[in-house]
Amino acid sequence: DVGKTRYADFPELLDYCRRSANPVGRLVLALYRADSPENLILSDRICTSLQLINFWQDVAIDWQKNRIYLPQDDLARHGVDEARIAEGRVDEAWRRLLAFQVQRSRVMMLSGAPLARRLPGRLGWELRLVVQGGLWILEKIEGVGFDVFRRRPVLGKSDWPAVIWRSFIH
Repeated sequence: DVGKTRYADFPELLDYCRRSANPVGRLVLALYRADSPENLILSDRICTSLQLINFWQDVAIDWQKNRIYLPQDDLARHGVDEARIAEGRVDEAWRRLLAFQVQRSRVMMLSGAPLARRLPGRLGWELRLVVQGGLWILEKIEGVGFDVFRRRPVLGKSDWPAVIWRSFIH
C-alpha cells in the first residue's frame, strides 16, 4: 500500500490479496488444525473476495489516499479514467465497471463458501456470518446504484437479522 498505488490487471491485484488478506484465513485454519489443502484454497477465495469487496466499497476513501485498486485494464475496458473517479462520476460506464467487479467478487465468495459448512462449531458459524456479510455488502453496493462515492455501503443494525438468517439457510 505504501509504494504501489495502481494495479495493472486482476492477477496483479490477486497477488496483493495473496499477501495481505489470505494469510489471515490461513492462520485461523492453522490454529484450528483445519488447514488441509482443500480448506486453504476455499479460505483464500473467501479472504480475497472480502478484500476485493472492501476495495469496491472504499473507492472514494482510497482515492483520497491516491490509491486505485480497480485494475487498470478493467478501467480502460469499461471506459473509466481517473478523472471520473476524482469527480465521483457515476454514469453507465462506472456502473458497468463496478457491476463487473461486484459479480467477480460474488462468484469468488460463493466458490469459497462451502468451507463454512466444512468447519465445525463456532468457527464454521462465524465464517458463515462473514460470508453472508460480504455478500450483503455486495448487494448494498448494487442497491446504491454503484454510487460508492456518496454512500459507503456498510452493514448496519437493521442488516444483521437478514445476514444471520442467511447464515442459517446457506
